[in-house]
Amino acid sequence: MRARIVAIAVSCGFAVAGVINCSAAQADPAGGWTLPRLTVVNRTISDVTGRAVLLRGVNLNQLAEYKQNNPALPTVAPFDVAEFPKMAALGFNVVRLDLSWSRLEPTPGAFDRSYVAKIHEAVNAAKSNGIYTLLDMHQDAWGPEIGTPKGDHCPPVLTKPGLGWDGAPGWATITDGWSTCAVGGVREISPAVARAFQNFYDNTRGVQDHLVATWGKLAAEFKSEPAVMGYDILNEPNPGLRDPISAADQLGRFYQRAIASIRAAERGGFPHLVVFEPGALWSAFGIDATPPARYVGDPLAVFSPRLYNESINVIKALPSIEQGFQIARNAADRYGVPMWTGEWGWFGNPSSDAALVNRFIDQLDHYQTGGAWWSWTQACGDPHSVRDGLTNKIDGNLNLIACPAGTPIGLQAGFAGPLSRAYPRAIPGRVTKVDAHGFSGVGSGRAEAWYPGSTRPQLGTTNVQDLQLTRVSGGWRLIARASGAYAVTSS
Repeated sequence: MRARIVAIAVSCGFAVAGVINCSAAQADPAGGWTLPRLTVVNRTISDVTGRAVLLRGVNLNQLAEYKQNNPALPTVAPFDVAEFPKMAALGFNVVRLDLSWSRLEPTPGAFDRSYVAKIHEAVNAAKSNGIYTLLDMHQDAWGPEIGTPKGDHCPPVLTKPGLGWDGAPGWATITDGWSTCAVGGVREISPAVARAFQNFYDNTRGVQDHLVATWGKLAAEFKSEPAVMGYDILNEPNPGLRDPISAADQLGRFYQRAIASIRAAERGGFPHLVVFEPGALWSAFGIDATPPARYVGDPLAVFSPRLYNESINVIKALPSIEQGFQIARNAADRYGVPMWTGEWGWFGNPSSDAALVNRFIDQLDHYQTGGAWWSWTQACGDPHSVRDGLTNKIDGNLNLIACPAGTPIGLQAGFAGPLSRAYPRAIPGRVTKVDAHGFSGVGSGRAEAWYPGSTRPQLGTTNVQDLQLTRVSGGWRLIARASGAYAVTSS
């Protein structure tokens, strides 16, 4: 059956000129979207109702703890639950919530309940706006305490003073007095950072035991929460002092321990996705050695490389965006798991880079996957902004802040436009195609899709019934019942 959607009637307070005007609050607490708990089916992120789920959204770092390298500038924007409706208005259905071990366990064995309450607040606010949350144990260059102290000298030309970043607490930072100077100013190429990571992998003074236990405590908090997508075990792990193969092995052994701790803590609830990353070299080169599969054999594991191809790669266009996706997909296939990128983005001109963003989203469509843009907003004192003293540099955020004044500039249309493109959020059965013009699949059940803009989309359908197209903030929500070989296309 093919039908042209001209007018749609649903049970909802009122309608004007054929447009259904249900606000998110009037529809239901999740803005009319459903958020069943997630699982993995045939190497695809799916929900327990049997639908493939494409998770597309953004990183939020307002709960992360960064080193305040410039005492006059805040490191994060104030946390505000009002950000989540703005994300929903761009069609986002996931937020990668960046968390800091330094705040979860500020002293050995502690578990900061006030910080955990903030995490719950964020998860609930996201949920009420139809957004899943990925809990990400974020770190950059190990932690806030690895920075070159003021007055210390770094050999010129080859090195620069290292900044303090985010991640591990000071008590878990064991550098053995190695130099904090960064070669070429690159945060990861620092003797102290490498030493701290190696001591972590070697479990010196039990520091790895602590993070493994902290993961168990955090997972216990959300063991029955379906709106939590899952757990990103460690952001961009450094190889420490080992060669790529040995580094991947020691990283895999940590993942194995963390996953076991998470699974034990979830007893009495249900298992969530466990997201694991390759080493930090992937962000720079578009490829790296990956942990052996025997360490990450969990049925709900998801491979999450950094796809910064043609963005911040050392060799900018090698691999290309398209090649980077293929490399990542091949790696995920070797594991037999889904591929999903927890960070991607561009850090230049929103107007000129929009074409690159569109090419990237074309690949998300082609591989029927998603990812999280870096980042929602970034404060003037964030180490990304203060490097080299460039406190007025604009990084690739959606909501810019003028620095050093801290004045909000607003949403960047050049990036927000392509990021809010139409896509199917959740569709039943096996997905056969997703592109800029629509989607198709084989199966039966509830389909949900997002369409941006104020103009009602004109849609063609095959084997789709009970279609509801509802005006929501920023765009339109499609809910329908699909059966058999179905398709929805837009003109």
